[in-house]
Formats: sequence, structure tokens, C-alpha cells
Amino acid sequence: MTTKKHMSEVPMIQRVAAYLAILVGYFFYCYNFVIIDYVRPYIVDAYDGINLADTAQFYTWQSVGALIGALSCAWVASNFGKKSTLIVITALNGGATIINMMFTDYAMWAAMRFIIGISLGGYFTVAVSLMIGLFTPTVRGKLTAFASSMFSVALMAMGAYAAFISSIDAPWQSLMWVGGIPPLAAAVVMIFILPSDKKVIAYGEEDQAKAETTNAPAKKGSWGEMLSAPYRKLTITCLLLAGLNFYGYQFFSGFVTTYLKEVRQFDGATIGIIFSISAFGSLFGAWVWGAIADKYGRKVNAFGFILAGIMASVFFVAPSDVMIGSLNMLAILGLIYNFGLSASAVWGGYFSELFPAHLRSFGAALFHGGRIIGMWAPMVLVFIQERSDLATAMWGSPIVWIVAGLLWLSLPETLKGGIFDKSKKAEAAKA
Repeated sequence: MTTKKHMSEVPMIQRVAAYLAILVGYFFYCYNFVIIDYVRPYIVDAYDGINLADTAQFYTWQSVGALIGALSCAWVASNFGKKSTLIVITALNGGATIINMMFTDYAMWAAMRFIIGISLGGYFTVAVSLMIGLFTPTVRGKLTAFASSMFSVALMAMGAYAAFISSIDAPWQSLMWVGGIPPLAAAVVMIFILPSDKKVIAYGEEDQAKAETTNAPAKKGSWGEMLSAPYRKLTITCLLLAGLNFYGYQFFSGFVTTYLKEVRQFDGATIGIIFSISAFGSLFGAWVWGAIADKYGRKVNAFGFILAGIMASVFFVAPSDVMIGSLNMLAILGLIYNFGLSASAVWGGYFSELFPAHLRSFGAALFHGGRIIGMWAPMVLVFIQERSDLATAMWGSPIVWIVAGLLWLSLPETLKGGIFDKSKKAEAAKA
């Protein structure tokens, strides 16, 4: 049997390069995931036979794909290797996005969003479990939070690019084409710089490696084990929390461009600016919440969801024409809202920490596993909207965020010495 070396023996420059390569893929994972929300009103205008309800179904098909990708890729990575799995799904992300733009009918768009969803759900699951093994656990919150900030970078880039192409009357389809080629290039780079999990012992997987050297059966992990008595409550709570996250996101962010266009009557350039400025809140928010999670504990971030709920409420009642400096007040409110919801940036690492090493990929997969619940969010919103109006339907967002924040507080704290660490309280009581 080939002797594995520890991740600490891999040169730091290679580990940093590997992390950066994963970040590039993560950026386009984020970009291609949310682009369907941004272009929703433009698809309705451009393609005959596709209405707002149909675009909501695109999100659902994408979510079904992401759910299948997350659940299946956790098993594939556990059995065939994380590196090879990540490379394949990164390439699939780019290739499927390019193919998507060759069609204009509902059926093909739904099919391609489903395939893209498989790659996106799989990417998150495998990328998170790989990146947290590159460095020591003391920086895990920052690592996953910084990666999650790529979601904000993608939104900012998308908003800025959308404002630019609107100003020069370029076709909105340009927004879609950008998400195709870079993932293919990132997949090629990953072949050469990602440490192989078949040859290198990642941080946090030392005990599992020791078991393998003593000829003990290697633990591979399974969904059956995730739903067994020791882990069932954790698994279900994480799934429910992730599902509420998708509802909160879709009830606000998923339809905010449509809301700004149809309810607030803003033009494309103004929408792009508000969207881009708002997204900046998630960017620095992810970094702040990552640092907070590493210092005070993962559960402290639950208060970010409560903040997001409050800000969403204020956003809906704020006037459209109030400027703060040179910025519309809605952009500032959106920025604070996104700052709050970015507290979930630590979930990839946090969900993994809740379970033993051989279940890491499965723990990370619970984020997209929440789509079992959340995939119906756009259609639920459209159902409410058709019986009232869009502005009324979107009020579900603040309610969901506050409920989700309270549910998060019911989970265990995984950071030793954190504010909500029960072992710390037990030691204090014992003393």
C-alpha cells in the first residue's frame, strides 16, 4: 500500500494555488447559479411562450439538479476521489452553460438548467470538503467564508456588467455567455495543482488515515449513516435550515430585479447599480462573519439572519426617491440586508464540522440538500403573487429569515471555546 503524506508536507504555495483555483471555480459556481434570477425579466420579454411562472420553474429545475448533484457527488467523491470529481463537475458547469445559450424554448432551457444544477450542487459539496482540508482548522471559518464571498463578487460583477451592457445597448445574453469558458479553463488548471486525496492526508482526516494503516476497514460514509440515530436530528435540522435559507433568498433576492423593474419602475442601469451595491454587503459581510465565527463561534452568526429579516422589512416600506449621498437608499438597505444573510458563509465548514471526518462531504452536501424544501420557493412566491401582488408575496422573506436564525441557534457549537460552546460552560460550572 502506498504511504500517504500529510497535507502539511505539501508546499504552502501549492496549497494556496489550489485554494485559488477552487475559488475561481467557486466564483462561476455562484455566477451561474444566480444568473437565472437576474435575467428572469429579460427572458420573459425576449422569448415567446416563456412567462414569469416559467422562469420560476427554471430555478426549480436547477434546484432539483443541484440536489441530485450534491447528494450523488458526496458519494462519488467518497468512493472515487474528491479531486477527480471536482474537475469533472467544474468542466460540466462551463460546458452546459455554453450549450444552454444555443436554445430559446422552455423545454431546452429547463433541461439545461437541470444539468447545470447537477454540476453546481456537486461543486459546492466537493469544493468545501477539499478546501477545508488544505489548511489547519483554526482558519476554517475564514476559508469557507472567503469562498462564500465569491457569491457576492459574482453578484457585483454581474450587476456592474449588466449596467455596462445596458448603457451600450448590448444584448442581455452577454451575461449568460460569460459563465461558460472560464470554468473549463479552471478545470484544466485543477488537474495540475490540486493535491490528490488518494495520496495526501487532509487536515482533520488523520484519524481516518490511521485506521487505514492498521488495515481496519476504511469508513466511506453513506446517507444511511447520516440518517442513523446518532446523526439524524443534526441532519434533519441542517436540511430544514438550508431549506429556509433558500426560501428567504428566493422571496427577496430571487425576484428583486423584477420588483425593482415592475413595482419601483427603475430602468436597467439603476437596477444594475442597486443590485451591485447591495451585493457588496455580502462581500465584506462574509469576511466579517468568517472572522466572528473563528473567534466567537459558528452560532453567533445566526444573528445575521435576524438582521437580514429586519432590513428586508425596511426595504419594502422605504421610498424610491431618497438618496444618501450619491446612492439610492434602497442600495444601502440592500447592502445591510446582504451583510446579514452572508452570515451563512460559514455553513460549508460548519455543516462538515458537525459530523466525523468520513462524513465531511455528506455534511457539506446538506446545504444543497435543503433544496428538497427550498426548490419550491419561486413557485410558492408566484402562487402568492398571482393571488395578491409581487410586493405582498415578497414579505415572506423577513419572516423566513427570523425563523431560520432561531433554528440555527438550536444547533451545537463546533468551535471549542466559542460563546455557545457547552463544554466551556460545563468546565466553568465544574470549576
